[in-house]
Amino acid sequence: ATVSVLYWSFYFLLYNMGRIIADLPPMKAEDYAEFERSVKPWGEQRAVRRNQLYTAGAGAAAGGVLGWVWPVMMRRNTSMVGGFMALAFGIGGGVIGHTAGTTVFPDVAPNNETTMMRRLWWAKQCSADWEYKLPEDFSTKYPHVDTSVLKQ
Repeated sequence: ATVSVLYWSFYFLLYNMGRIIADLPPMKAEDYAEFERSVKPWGEQRAVRRNQLYTAGAGAAAGGVLGWVWPVMMRRNTSMVGGFMALAFGIGGGVIGHTAGTTVFPDVAPNNETTMMRRLWWAKQCSADWEYKLPEDFSTKYPHVDTSVLKQ
């Protein structure tokens, strides 16, 4: 099974290496805010997902603190026991926080669809001021390419 996983991951890596269409700049915080305001329902879903993750993170942090405070401060155990308990309580708090977050903030769109739409929106925003003019010597270098589709 390991060999086939390595083979297919290497195959997909090689297959997708030359597929970058444009090297877009990274989105900034104001770009994310603009996406959330202007693209419904995917912008709303991004805001919902952020709230879900904040809730899960707060649950994990609270569980980790509780996992150290309870054995060390209340039961007078060592810090090593507190560390292991903080790890276990942190994982449990993250699970509880995730469940609470998805219950309090229900999804309005699938997350993978939201990511795809955010990438499409960002590509459209970046390409708004691009110039689609071909170089002068393009036809001589590539005589078999049909450029009539580019002329508008």
